[in-house]
Amino acid sequence: MLRGGLPHDSPQKALELIFAATPALPAWPISPQRSGRDPAVLQAAAGFPGLLFETERIAVDREVAEQGLDRLGLAYLRDERSIGALAADQTASLADLLRQAESRKPQALKAELLGPISLSLMLVDGQEQPLAYEPALREGLLHHLALRLGWLHEQLSVHGGAVLICIDEPFLNGLDLPFGPLDHDESFELLGRFLSTLPGSIGLCIDTTPVWAELLVLPVDLVLFNAYEHSADLVQAAAAVAGYLDRGGCLGWGIVPIEPAALAHERVETLVRRFTSAVEYLAAAADMAPQRIYEAALISTSASPTTLQADQAEAALHLCAAVAHAVRKQCGLEEDS
Repeated sequence: MLRGGLPHDSPQKALELIFAATPALPAWPISPQRSGRDPAVLQAAAGFPGLLFETERIAVDREVAEQGLDRLGLAYLRDERSIGALAADQTASLADLLRQAESRKPQALKAELLGPISLSLMLVDGQEQPLAYEPALREGLLHHLALRLGWLHEQLSVHGGAVLICIDEPFLNGLDLPFGPLDHDESFELLGRFLSTLPGSIGLCIDTTPVWAELLVLPVDLVLFNAYEHSADLVQAAAAVAGYLDRGGCLGWGIVPIEPAALAHERVETLVRRFTSAVEYLAAAADMAPQRIYEAALISTSASPTTLQADQAEAALHLCAAVAHAVRKQCGLEEDS
C-alpha cells in the first residue's frame, strides 16, 4: 500500500504506478506542490478559517480563525460534510482515481490526511506560535478535519467498495518533549475522540517509536509504522500487539526504506528476511502463530516516498508489491486474501 504521496508531477503517471503496484488497495496520493508549501499541510488545512497562503508556507490569522470557530463547530455538530470539501483544482486526481476504480474494482480505496495533533503543531499564527497552544483552535482543527474526512469518505464510497482513511500523526512523539504546547493525556484523549467519529475503516500512520501499549488501544483498524528501523520496539510490546490483533486490528509494516542509499542497497530477498524475522520474533514473544501476524499485515514504505525522485519512488512501491507477493507465496496465503 502507498503511504503518503508520490513525487510525480503528473497525476496520471502517479495513478498508473499506484494501480500497477497496489491494485487491490489503490490510494489517492498526496501530490507535490511547486509553491514550496507542504502538500500534506495544504490538503489538510485548506478551508480552515483565517488561513493565509504566504510565499513558501501556510499560516493562520488568529483573529479571523477565532471568529470562524462557532460556524465550524455548528457544521461539525450537524455533520455538514460539504463544509469539508476540497476545491476542484485539488481533486482532479481524486476524480481520476474514482474513474479507474469503477472499471478495476479494487478491494478498497485509501486516502490519507494529517491528524489534529500534528496539524496543530505545524500551523502557526502571525507570531509564529503553533495553534496547538490554544485549546479552542485545536478543537476547531478537530472539527475541520472531521468534516474533511467525512467528505473524503463520501467521495471514495462512490466506487461501492470499502474505504480506508489513514490519519498521519508524524509528531505524536512530540507530546513527550518538555515545555511542549500539548499535554500528553489531553492530546491522546483528543486524538481518540477524533478517531472515534470518523466513518469507515481507520488507519493511523506514525513515524517514530510510540508507546505501543497506549497507541494500540486507540479506535483504529490499522497502524502503519516504520518497520525498517523500529520493528524491535514492536516485539517489546508483544502483549499489547497480541491483544490488538485479537480485536481484529492490522499492522502496516513499513519495511521498504525511503532513505535513498538504503533503498538502492535493499533487494526483495533481504527485505523479506528482515520482515519475516521480525514476525517470528514478535510471534514468539506474543505466544501466537506467525500466520496470524502475516494475515493481518500490509506492506508499505517506512514513510511517504514524496521526498524521493520519481524513479526512486517507483522502485520503492514496486518493492512493496514484490515483498508482499514473496511473503504470500512463502506463507501459503492466497493472492486475493
